[in-house]
Amino acid sequence: MKIVKLSNVYSKYLDNSRDIYIYLPPSYDETVSKRYPVLYAHDGQHMFAADEKGGSWEMHHTAERLSREGHMKEIIIIAISSISDQRVSEYFHDNPGVGEAFHAKCKGELYELFVIEEVKPMIDGLFRTMPDRENTALIGSSAGGLISYHIAFRRPDIFGQVAIMSPFFVHAVVNEQGDGTGNQDPISEMKIYRRFSGKPSVRVWLDIGGVEGTIMVRHVREFADELIGQGFKPGDDLMFLLDADAGHSQADWAKRLANPLLYLFGYIGRPQSVEIEGRREIGLRGQRTYLYPKVTFNTGFQMSLLTAEYAVDHPKVLEIEKDGALVPLTVGTAEVSVRYEGVTSSAKIEVVPELSDMVEIGICVTVPAATPADAQIHAGFEIPKKREGLYQGHFLLPRDLAFDIKVSRGFGFHEKRETSRRFNTSESASFHFIVEEWERDE
Repeated sequence: MKIVKLSNVYSKYLDNSRDIYIYLPPSYDETVSKRYPVLYAHDGQHMFAADEKGGSWEMHHTAERLSREGHMKEIIIIAISSISDQRVSEYFHDNPGVGEAFHAKCKGELYELFVIEEVKPMIDGLFRTMPDRENTALIGSSAGGLISYHIAFRRPDIFGQVAIMSPFFVHAVVNEQGDGTGNQDPISEMKIYRRFSGKPSVRVWLDIGGVEGTIMVRHVREFADELIGQGFKPGDDLMFLLDADAGHSQADWAKRLANPLLYLFGYIGRPQSVEIEGRREIGLRGQRTYLYPKVTFNTGFQMSLLTAEYAVDHPKVLEIEKDGALVPLTVGTAEVSVRYEGVTSSAKIEVVPELSDMVEIGICVTVPAATPADAQIHAGFEIPKKREGLYQGHFLLPRDLAFDIKVSRGFGFHEKRETSRRFNTSESASFHFIVEEWERDE
């Protein structure tokens, strides 16, 4: 194994420079005639080592383990660092309203040119790559997932595969409801990704954690359904995973990284078990609820079924559609079962008279005396200031969101705390967070 660093790689399109890290597999220096598939990773500073902004994906170790076990081809990984104060601009393609919402000039098209016309030719010239589209893939998370999607779907002639992890596809702003006027929607949402006509010839890995706050499962599920409408086939050229306990962090992406690597470059194996995930209580009236059967394979690979064959023991109580959507018919309890390639699972679902779409959440944050008077405080979303030292608000949030956060101050500070705070919106609740001390993000 070897990691090569290319320092200060200049882009004429972006007029800036960044470091690029290249992972070469163990056999690279031993078999000098062999060529390798290539994975291009965004936010490359996190791929092989931790930095002040977060932990490492340890991508090289995961790739080597899977190759050593015989489940995956050896690959070359190109980790393209992001520039912190340019990341939003470079990872966003121009779309109506996006630049204004983020107070940034969208440079996604220029970053795309940097990757395709500057980085890829350089890499293909320096290293023994397999440069064809079938052996060239992209991977990214959050805004890195957004840019990966846009580049792959705009240029399927270059990239035949893409892994889109926890994508930042919808900008959701939570509006405080404390004045009781009802003048604002509880949540304002704006899609920041483009739709493309037709079906590009791309294999897509798509995933989302269940504890990502306003990066919602619903948004990613809607996107998956759009892809299915374009002709993508779940379990074939579209693979999806809901990682129910995962948040929005480098550590969470590192934990499930083996799944997209196996899908893109390896052998996923044979199904060993299936487990039905999702809400066990639904209302005759209220939000549309889905079940997500998660299949585990003998290689350790996991994926969630977007379509499946279900059975219900009491069809007068509820029905279930092929996409996992539960259709309640009357109050009662029914058992839902699913079968996938010889493995089965079941779960009891209770139908109650009503389960509201939204729940009331109160959040109070006490901050240190040294906090600047004009500080913006976020606890998963912005909390209004009530008086010196106290930020407080009441919100209506969709049921079943879950947050994994540290209270932050603007874009440069977060609370000094060993562990993050987790809370969910399964029921109405109030939370009081006391910040003892701030520390810089870096």
